[in-house]
Amino acid sequence: MKFTRTKSNTTIYSKVGVKKENGAYKCIRCGNQNQNLFYSYSDFFGDVTYCMHCVTLGRSDSRKPLRVISPIRYRKFMPYVLNFELNSEQLKAQTRIVDAIQHNHDLMIYAVTGAGKTEITFRGIQYARSLGMNVLFVSPRIDVIREIYLRLTDAFKDARIDLLYGEEKIEADFVFTVSTVHQLFNFRNHYDVIIIDEVDAFPLARDEVLESQIQQSKSTNGVIIYLTATPSKTLIKDVKKEHIVSITRRYHGDPLVMPKVFFTNVKQHLKKKKLPNSFSRLLKESMSKDRKVFIFVPHIDLLEPIKNVIMKEFKTVETIFSGDPHRKEKMDAMRNGHIDIMITTTILERGVTFKCLDVFVIHGEYFDDTSLIQIAGRVGRKLEDTKGNVYIFAKHNTLGIIKALEKTYRFNKGDVKL
Repeated sequence: MKFTRTKSNTTIYSKVGVKKENGAYKCIRCGNQNQNLFYSYSDFFGDVTYCMHCVTLGRSDSRKPLRVISPIRYRKFMPYVLNFELNSEQLKAQTRIVDAIQHNHDLMIYAVTGAGKTEITFRGIQYARSLGMNVLFVSPRIDVIREIYLRLTDAFKDARIDLLYGEEKIEADFVFTVSTVHQLFNFRNHYDVIIIDEVDAFPLARDEVLESQIQQSKSTNGVIIYLTATPSKTLIKDVKKEHIVSITRRYHGDPLVMPKVFFTNVKQHLKKKKLPNSFSRLLKESMSKDRKVFIFVPHIDLLEPIKNVIMKEFKTVETIFSGDPHRKEKMDAMRNGHIDIMITTTILERGVTFKCLDVFVIHGEYFDDTSLIQIAGRVGRKLEDTKGNVYIFAKHNTLGIIKALEKTYRFNKGDVKL
């Protein structure tokens, strides 16, 4: 399915991206006025200055005009299909989302991993589009965006949904869009409802440039819905307490999987071209039960050594990391049953769902509680497989491991502390 945007959707927002006002440079795109973050040089055509503050979003300079997608708005009732029945907590959250859109205030959904956060937004999306509001579903992670797009197109079968990330673009009319944050520099005052999934994830967390892109793409009276399982203290402080809704149970009603911790030095074993006996035993057990396995490592340089050891016994093994040019193909291969074990960095800690999945964490002492909670949250997400196993192998205990276990225990007891 390929939609094509017409030229009339594009308009010039500013004659140039960087202007000089009262002797000082200012970036029109990101608002940067720090003179140390501008770089000037001369070429055949004359002098040019560009902004280094937002250069990762594409260059904004004193020569090239900024172009944006001009918004159009029209009413559209979009029926959707939901493949499971919402529980009482989800229904409450769904109602609060519609209420936030009606009364023009931001809202945070603080929910356990696997709580069905995407699905509880469907009614709000339907309501907003029926009023002619433009809707944006945004996340900092490409893998999360792909997953969300699949869920939305499966639910809203007749809707035309834009998909924007990296070099991938499926474009319609930008009234219902799924996008990474980096793609938003083409939009100004465009979206009336913005749903941010994994708001606490890198690279969005603590990145002022990306945060400003979201704010600039939002319409004057726009509403932001934050979805997160691990909110930062800053976000909790920014969103009023009465505008925070908690979901303590997964959509299928079963508790979060409690991780099991083993204390051992995996790197020492790798020097001998082997893995700890407990690790090997549990991996064999997972494979004998036809389960998929994610193995999380803290550093990219551990990917190949671990793969080489595991491949002595299991052949359907792959590695993946954020800069992997074959990342999408490898994930598709795993979904299609061609890969059983994926050794990964934290790039797969969020937004990825597989049935019959077990998770292993190597050198868990390097991970904070947020990462460990997200990693463990990959397990037991499917209705037909609500259990699964999470194994953390660490050289020693850490505050991150202790906090992850404590928070998981509290969530399973229905105790949510903001």
